[in-house]
Amino acid sequence: MPRRDFLRGLAAAGAGGLFAAALGPAQRAIAGRPRALSAAETFPDGLVAGDPQPDGAVIWARVARPDDAAPVAVAWMASESDDFATVAAGGLVSVGADSDWTAKLRVRGLLPDRWYFYRFTAYGIESRAGRLRTAPRPSAAPDRLRYAFASCQQRGIRGVDGLESLYVTHRAIAADAPDFLMHLGDYVYVSDGGTITLDQYREVYRRFRSNPLLQDLQAAVPLVAAWDDGEFYNGVDRTGPPARLATARRAWFEAMPVENDGSDRTYRRLAWGRLADVLMLDTRQYRDPEVPANARFNFLDAQDSRVTPGEQMFDPARTTLGAAQRGWLETELSASRAAWRLVGSSYNVTPWRIRDEDDHTGLLTGDPRLARNEGVYVSNEAWDDYQAERRALLRYLEQRDVRNNVFTCGHTHFYLASELQPDFDDAHSPTVAFDFTTGSQTADPDPRELAPETILRAAEIAFLRANRPFMKWVDLVYQGFALVDVTPEECVVRFRGVDTFDPNAEAFTFAKFRVASGSRVLEVLEPD
Repeated sequence: MPRRDFLRGLAAAGAGGLFAAALGPAQRAIAGRPRALSAAETFPDGLVAGDPQPDGAVIWARVARPDDAAPVAVAWMASESDDFATVAAGGLVSVGADSDWTAKLRVRGLLPDRWYFYRFTAYGIESRAGRLRTAPRPSAAPDRLRYAFASCQQRGIRGVDGLESLYVTHRAIAADAPDFLMHLGDYVYVSDGGTITLDQYREVYRRFRSNPLLQDLQAAVPLVAAWDDGEFYNGVDRTGPPARLATARRAWFEAMPVENDGSDRTYRRLAWGRLADVLMLDTRQYRDPEVPANARFNFLDAQDSRVTPGEQMFDPARTTLGAAQRGWLETELSASRAAWRLVGSSYNVTPWRIRDEDDHTGLLTGDPRLARNEGVYVSNEAWDDYQAERRALLRYLEQRDVRNNVFTCGHTHFYLASELQPDFDDAHSPTVAFDFTTGSQTADPDPRELAPETILRAAEIAFLRANRPFMKWVDLVYQGFALVDVTPEECVVRFRGVDTFDPNAEAFTFAKFRVASGSRVLEVLEPD
């Protein structure tokens, strides 16, 4: 309807009592409102949309706290035009201290497969306009999906010459115009010992969201979010302090455009018509503790007897998904009738070894007494710590001949690209999926402080040798993000580098990969 008619109707409905519960607190809030505010001060964290559905999306904003701490009425509207001349959907919500004055709601009633503009109004002040995306209807056959994926957006990192790592990747992602950004965690970094209470967790999100380039990206590109450990504390798993875990989960759901049905479940499916099913995983909330780094080394003692504490990495009882989520994932993968299955995992699925100790064909002959896949693995608290579960999942795909499975991952701060096989040391084990892992959005730390680039490049060659033939690419130098273009015929992934210490940096493609539909081969292409 026309915007003016919408506002009149909203006022009339309020006078008639439909919105009385929200409008009553609004009058108190206006009396105790903060001093005269600008739009940026009224909505200090910007706004963001997320989780596209065929009829709408989730939209989010936080308003400035009123002086009297009373609830605040917040109006919202969505329109197909940026001048909001007509209103496709709108309404009123009441926000207060219990949600840290965040307005989050599921917009419904929109048309599928298109962009809309949306905004909020509080204290009589309008927010900037954001964009939301609706997904194609389930029966539709879209010819393309473009999404970016990223992780690890630390703030305040000092690099060489005292420079600060900037949020320039965010501007570059927006420039690539994806349908959404899949953020795979470490959206914030809390303090292990200093972020305990709910107010402390909330303050971390406010501090990160105060960055203007992050706000610009969120206004332009919808978010599909997962968490990693930065949102909790380093190395989080299911055995952590229950009260702190619950507090961290509450702060995340308050701050993210993701609905919570009361179970704190974040694994979910988003469909892009018949082109793709997007499956988001939770690899933290249900997982067993990581294998300690000093247990990753398999070796022989002086009496030539086996000492293998790392065998717990192969324990079939260990899980990163939990039984319920693993069952859900297997069902979704096998039941999917989409052309592609795109799985978001907070950390890499691909094996990542320093040394392959059971290799009998390489330059270093392995010990014949060692079990299949034994070796020295990177201390990365990823799927290598849950090898039996990984093998079972990939074997499930093999047995059902489910193809076109692409895992997009984060956490490592390094780029990886691999073929995934149930047994990665068996030349006859088929490729059933593909793993692409992105580097960090900001330098943490600056790799140039770790070693000269020539040394890092030599280490890349050593990693490829230790993980052959399944690992096709590793990069230890660049920061940035990854860009995925999906069509019915192919999935093309670009690794996009950005100099995070240059305020004027633009993204460049330094690696490009292609998976043809139905193929079991990861093609390495020349970058654009």
